[in-house]
Amino acid sequence: MDGRTPFLIKLAKLTYARLLCRGGQVKLENPLNIDLKTTPYLYLSNHVGIMDPVMISAVMPRHIRWVAGAYLFKTRFLKLVLGAWCTAIPKQQGRGDLSMLRTVKKALEDGDNVGLFPEGTRTWDGEMVELDFKALAKMVRFLKAPVVIINLEGGFAKQPRWADKPRKGKVTVRVVHLISKEEVKSASVEELKDRLQKHLAFSNDKWKRRENYTYASPGRAEGLQRLLYLCPRCNAIDSMVTSGDTIKCTACGAEATLDQMDNIQSSTTEFKTLPQWHRWEAGQIGKAEGFPEEKGVLLQKGNADNNGELETISEDITVCLKDGAIVVRDNTAATGNEIILPLSSISSLILNAKQTMELFCGEALYRIRLLPNSSSLKYHEYYQERK
Repeated sequence: MDGRTPFLIKLAKLTYARLLCRGGQVKLENPLNIDLKTTPYLYLSNHVGIMDPVMISAVMPRHIRWVAGAYLFKTRFLKLVLGAWCTAIPKQQGRGDLSMLRTVKKALEDGDNVGLFPEGTRTWDGEMVELDFKALAKMVRFLKAPVVIINLEGGFAKQPRWADKPRKGKVTVRVVHLISKEEVKSASVEELKDRLQKHLAFSNDKWKRRENYTYASPGRAEGLQRLLYLCPRCNAIDSMVTSGDTIKCTACGAEATLDQMDNIQSSTTEFKTLPQWHRWEAGQIGKAEGFPEEKGVLLQKGNADNNGELETISEDITVCLKDGAIVVRDNTAATGNEIILPLSSISSLILNAKQTMELFCGEALYRIRLLPNSSSLKYHEYYQERK
């Protein structure tokens, strides 16, 4: 480890990282034999879970300064841990962030490694989130640093974003491509775009067919209603419930099971994989006229210029979507006050942990958290279809 590594990271390397890598649970594969101990690199990787930066850092020889969602820095404790102790770099998701780019550029020029998940969010179905590779290529040209591209293999299989618990299985941090500093400077934006797209794109479905994986879990489908929010037989919204390896619609009785490779087995739907079902519902949800009312546990509000501080308005709310707006009712207010957030006024809507939506409506920042078994994903995909 180099002298720039923060003390907390050095301690984690000697303790938690060793535990994480014990028995090959997380391992590094570097078939290109890239020297990862010297030149500072810009690391780019697909994004499958909250443990991604931890797993990658655990197997890398030098400290990596990760770019992390700005929402993580909005509590004093996490701001101290991530910012001061781990030297992470905050990025406001869903919006351009020149300040972040300048910080990344300076970090690379100062000799630090920087890690970035270009998707900006974790995959829900194992397929890469739609990404503007041309914009990514322009960013790489601006940073003028050598790029190491990583594929995280098995990360989604071990714990899908929607799952309640991790499965038993291994994760490989595979180094798949290097773009040297000279190539970054000499290649055209189009050439860089093609290389980034070819090597960064990752599909869990393609990988699992190649590896024939079986990651054991007694509750394989539990939590799947967070991803599969629309019934393919009756089109009911939020009607799916899960137990063990089964997902079932409470409205029409349609039922499906997940096998050991996470393929769908069902006589009531034509879909064979999670991405197939998810692509279908994402295309259908924008046609809905509204969503059923559902309970929530947190409503916070802040402003874009108040250093990310959020004021808690209520911890007992009801949320729905109707008439082209997300409507949030504060159940603790004597008059049942409603906040109406028109989709036409929302400039960005992102999903964080714990079924939490974070959105800008005008210049105001709102954070809305649903119940744990709810699906925040439907709001995001409705917004994407209607904006």
